[in-house]
Amino acid sequence: MMSSDQGDPSDRPGAAFGGRGRQYLALLVCPVDGAPLSPGQHEAVCAADPAHRYPVEAGILRLADPARRAALDDLSRQYEAGASARGWQPPDEEAFKRLPQTGLKGYPELHWMQYATATALLWRFLEAIRAERGALPVGPAGEAAVIGAESGWLAYALDVAGYTTIALDVYTGERYGLGVYPIARYVRAQADPVHPPLARGAFDLVLFQDGLARSREAGDEMAVLAQAIEALRPGGHVVVMDAFPASIQVVETLQRQLEQAGLRLMPRP
Repeated sequence: MMSSDQGDPSDRPGAAFGGRGRQYLALLVCPVDGAPLSPGQHEAVCAADPAHRYPVEAGILRLADPARRAALDDLSRQYEAGASARGWQPPDEEAFKRLPQTGLKGYPELHWMQYATATALLWRFLEAIRAERGALPVGPAGEAAVIGAESGWLAYALDVAGYTTIALDVYTGERYGLGVYPIARYVRAQADPVHPPLARGAFDLVLFQDGLARSREAGDEMAVLAQAIEALRPGGHVVVMDAFPASIQVVETLQRQLEQAGLRLMPRP
């Protein structure tokens, strides 16, 4: 048993960075200088410059460049206000556990249909990846990152599938965004999607959940894609579940970048 004066378990570095024997922090880097991170007291600390410190607040690692932190917090507040204004009801823990089978009050039905379809399609890709590797359909699957995780829905799917998962997003509020699922077993981190703080060559899978759409607003979608490719191990996969424009020019550019990185397009299962 744990006494009440020990604080919120989700804020302790062991719970946030080393759950189930997995070394989550080794998959992330300092967003300022790209150096490795080490666990501190309720925070992650840059190995190259200890002045770069990133707190764990309400179970979320605030892994954003301090120069960008205020702007990202403002985006998160705008997201919360917009969701509330549309009449969306934030999920409680029990409601979230039933997703994606059960929609939440106030959300358009199409919203849940899209998420359910995306989750099913993701599982088919994961099955195809395991088959390609000759792996068993269950068990450890490697390391994964979701850029633009919002409520962490697809990160949860990857976690259940056996991946050591990092969920990165701007949106961190308690009612919407990464804050709505406080018992998540994967690491949730506030991060700038234009500069995802992922360790090079550390991941088997990087998934964009509207992450490229947000990067497109800054005109950096291809640069972000290149960073995701750099984060992959040999034989890794990039999954784009995004409002990515299906123009011939974009598809050709994407395919060219993949080929230059030694990757190939995987047909839809």
